[in-house]
Amino acid sequence: MLRILVYIMVTCCLFVAGTVMLYSYYFSTNQRTEMSSQVSLLHEQTLQRLKQTFNQIDGMARNVGNDNVLQRMTEGAIARDSVEERALREYADQVIKQQTSQLPYITDMCLTLNDNRFILCTNSDAASPMLESQRLPLQKQDRMIVKRDMEEDSASSSQVIFMAPLVDRKSNVVKGSIQMMVAMDAIMKDVYGKWPLLRNELMDSEGTVIYGRKASSQKGDVKEPEWKTAEASQLLWKDDSIWSQLKVELPGTVWISRIEAQQSVNKAQGLAVRQTLLFVVLMLLIAAVLSAFLFRYYFTRPMQQLRALMKRAELGDFKAYWVRRSSREWSELGESYNQMLNRLEELIKQVKREESLKKEAEMEALQYQLNPHFLYNTLNTIKWVAKMHRTPQIAEVVTSLVRLLQASLGKKGDFITIREEVGLIHDYMEIQSFRYGEQVRLQCEVDPMANNCLVPRMILQPLIENAIIHGIEPGKQEGLIRIRIWLDVPRDILYCQVEDDGVGMDPRSQDGDSSTTAMRERMSGIGLRHIREKIKLYYGDGYSMHINSKPKQGTTIRLTMPVHQSEVG
Repeated sequence: MLRILVYIMVTCCLFVAGTVMLYSYYFSTNQRTEMSSQVSLLHEQTLQRLKQTFNQIDGMARNVGNDNVLQRMTEGAIARDSVEERALREYADQVIKQQTSQLPYITDMCLTLNDNRFILCTNSDAASPMLESQRLPLQKQDRMIVKRDMEEDSASSSQVIFMAPLVDRKSNVVKGSIQMMVAMDAIMKDVYGKWPLLRNELMDSEGTVIYGRKASSQKGDVKEPEWKTAEASQLLWKDDSIWSQLKVELPGTVWISRIEAQQSVNKAQGLAVRQTLLFVVLMLLIAAVLSAFLFRYYFTRPMQQLRALMKRAELGDFKAYWVRRSSREWSELGESYNQMLNRLEELIKQVKREESLKKEAEMEALQYQLNPHFLYNTLNTIKWVAKMHRTPQIAEVVTSLVRLLQASLGKKGDFITIREEVGLIHDYMEIQSFRYGEQVRLQCEVDPMANNCLVPRMILQPLIENAIIHGIEPGKQEGLIRIRIWLDVPRDILYCQVEDDGVGMDPRSQDGDSSTTAMRERMSGIGLRHIREKIKLYYGDGYSMHINSKPKQGTTIRLTMPVHQSEVG
């Protein structure tokens, strides 16, 4: 009982430990999965807003370049320092200021021609770096975003220059460029809003950092995880933070954005989980103790009692019945045990009765064996007396009778060969010749291949006897009995046929149903019906005996049996 209790408690503890580990793993995995999905979604949304912002900047550059008045600058027909040039500058300055006022991220804009004969910037202090970027070649559809190379501690260090070509619509030739100074700090604050990030970086396709910021609470240099350069979109966990890397396509370039977010787990939720698990453990322990008690009362005690009853039954006490009242299952088991005892007692009594009857049958069989053996010994004595008195015919008849008697006693088994069966028929006809003389003649036609085939012993002798007694003798004239034995090799069938030219039989009595036929068959020693049953018993329904007889024309009896060759040649 103690072992069962320990087993139950250990099983429950293992189950609880497994449950805790599984739930913790599931909780952690679920938290990670949920947070990963949230970070990936927010990262994609912010980059989509970043892409929209630069598309707006590109749209602004297109509006400025497509202005009908500013297109006159590209024609080159305006004289320098002329009234027309001054008016064009004033108009261009208004257009640039109007466009930059629409987007607070644009800190400055310059409009230049390739030959430097027309340069206009909203902020002269910012003209120098933007004019340096003008040296970069631009094609008709090019867009470029160039990082501004300035001091790291400068407030404007996180700025980039957006360049777009200024195209002459008549000649479709690039005449100049439009440069805009973009403040990345303002854009990123607007894009990410109040979402707390530990790190936020933007890099170009060559790995150059375009924009980089990290939280003030993050002290020291945090080593980044090892990124798979072959994949732009990645999500990695490192320590207590999650890193996300995505690719964003902007006008004229492709950037890679990396962010680091703090993993947040609700401590109250974790405490609730631990309290729930502790409660489950206590409930399982209580259930284990209660289950052990109920197990002992409803299972262990009935099992011990049934085991004691079985030991009494093993010692021969078949009255050790189950009488205890218990649960329905144990009551049914006890009832089955009681029925088994009753059945076992009946079987033992039946076996004792059968043993007694068997002994009686053996004694009767010994007594019945006396007469055939006494007859067998007496015939041998007559044979030797006939030889002593020089009467060879009597000795031959007795010898044939002895061989027939040996065959009928079955000393050689239930099956003999066709050659042996035909020999017994000749012995039988030699005995009948003393009674009928030349009235009965025998003719045998045996296929040489059938001589070693096995058949039930004395299967043809009753047919010969039936032909003599019921066929030839009633006709009171000479008769012929023909035996034909052959093989049907393709079908693997042995045919044994006995024909006579006697008086024949009535068709109604060919199956041995009439009282007259049954009387005559009993007088001949064995009936045709017994031969048919013998064939069916040995070989089954596929083989049988067929009788064809007509009054005053004779009788033909054919036996069909399977081919069984004797191993002895």
